[in-house]
Amino acid sequence: MNFNKKLAVAVSGAVLLMAGQFALADSATDIVDALVSKGVLTEEEGKLITKGHTSKTSVTPVVKEKDGAFTLESASGRNSIQLTGRMHLDYRDSDIDGSGDLAGGRTDDRDTASLADQFELRRARLGVKGKFANDFKYEIVGNLPGTATIDVAFLDFAKYEQVQLRVGKFKQAFGLEQLISSNNITMIERSYVDQTVPGKKLGLQIMGAPTKGMTYAGSVFQHNDTELDISSDGKSSLAGRATLNFAEIMGNKEMVLHVGIAGLDSTYAIGTSSTSQTTSAPAQATFGSISSFRSAGRGLSNIFRGQVSGTACETTSRLYSCPSEYQAQVKQRALGLEGIFATGPFKLMGEYSQGDYKGTQGTNSVSYDTKTYFLEAGYFITGEKYADSYKGGVFSSFKPKNEFDLDKGSLGAIELAFRAEGFDVDDAQISGGRLQGNLSSYTSATTYNANTGGSPTSGAKTYTAGIRWILNPNLVIKANYAQTNLDNKFAPLDVVGSTSTAVDRERLLMFRTQYMF
Repeated sequence: MNFNKKLAVAVSGAVLLMAGQFALADSATDIVDALVSKGVLTEEEGKLITKGHTSKTSVTPVVKEKDGAFTLESASGRNSIQLTGRMHLDYRDSDIDGSGDLAGGRTDDRDTASLADQFELRRARLGVKGKFANDFKYEIVGNLPGTATIDVAFLDFAKYEQVQLRVGKFKQAFGLEQLISSNNITMIERSYVDQTVPGKKLGLQIMGAPTKGMTYAGSVFQHNDTELDISSDGKSSLAGRATLNFAEIMGNKEMVLHVGIAGLDSTYAIGTSSTSQTTSAPAQATFGSISSFRSAGRGLSNIFRGQVSGTACETTSRLYSCPSEYQAQVKQRALGLEGIFATGPFKLMGEYSQGDYKGTQGTNSVSYDTKTYFLEAGYFITGEKYADSYKGGVFSSFKPKNEFDLDKGSLGAIELAFRAEGFDVDDAQISGGRLQGNLSSYTSATTYNANTGGSPTSGAKTYTAGIRWILNPNLVIKANYAQTNLDNKFAPLDVVGSTSTAVDRERLLMFRTQYMF
């Protein structure tokens, strides 16, 4: 072997050694192939050099990167793990002033917390997702603010696109907005419709895409993460959803023509307790919240609340709250309709849900009907197409045509949006419980607790203007301005010193900085 050949063999070996360490298999073998083609090495010598390298690279894990997320994948491609996370930091400013708008109510009262001008770490999540044995997918994510909790934890059998199985804690198949990740919604917060959906619960789901442009999902789930959630009649909670995207069926990649229908039949348990500030009923009386509404944008809490009476507490003291020993039961049924029309950089998306609630504890019961709805328009002034991010019946992540880069003069993607939304409550029947919030009639300052002279109604309308600035796939900045008009004036619940029903509207200015990977 001459000197040049010895040098070529040495260089080739060194390159292959490094390639084995860093999984650069293709480029390394290309170098050896080039040396063989130029006659520096014979074919036998080339095979001899790459033989050991090939065996190493066949088991060497590969690191992949996409949109700022890193994935460690086995050489076979059958197993992988990816770190995932998000951080949403908000600032919220409300125009309601405690000393003025609350008619003298104390501004340090705990029930005025939702009116505070404040920063909020809305979400801080960290977890992993990936696959194993090629056909199984998994995701486990924890939510860190306050007391750490499990956000989602599920396992999919995903061998066939037409039919898949999911078990664990995951988003139930009801609510278009809910099924769009909080990373990808246009506004800072979801609409009133989302305040009536089951969200992330323990259960089992069958789902799939039987043909192009069609999706379905059906789940059996448990509302709470405890054994107390087992209903007395043994009935399981059910949710289902089906969608069609006619644009995808027709092969039109510029548009989204989406329609969907969803159903919900849920039975679950709620705890009951007394409150130390309840003066219109004996201190030992207990109540459990069936459902409630908060003004859009996480503004004023309990602009409506329905509660059923529970069993009495063992104490008559008014000095502290007391939990009841027994649970109350809630039955919720709902039907949802949804639609998306998008062409190029313009989007129109809406959702409507109609349902009923009934809470019972012994002979006590409270029932009422709810209607929630929203219509949202969006426009990317930078030209991004909504159809590019539509996948599996929802909008997924948006990627700017040109990522933010001051050196290149690129700003990223900028979306302007407007949303109108509302909720209505009617047909209330009360026999041992109460309604609170902005009501059409009262039996006390802020409470209706008997069917005397007709059934009260409640509702609100909110209008939100927003801008979403997507700098790159990992960084988004949002700003929203929302005005909520309540159907009826009311005093926020249990506010010490508040004597009149003074609040009938709220204005919120909100900002969010979000990072995700």
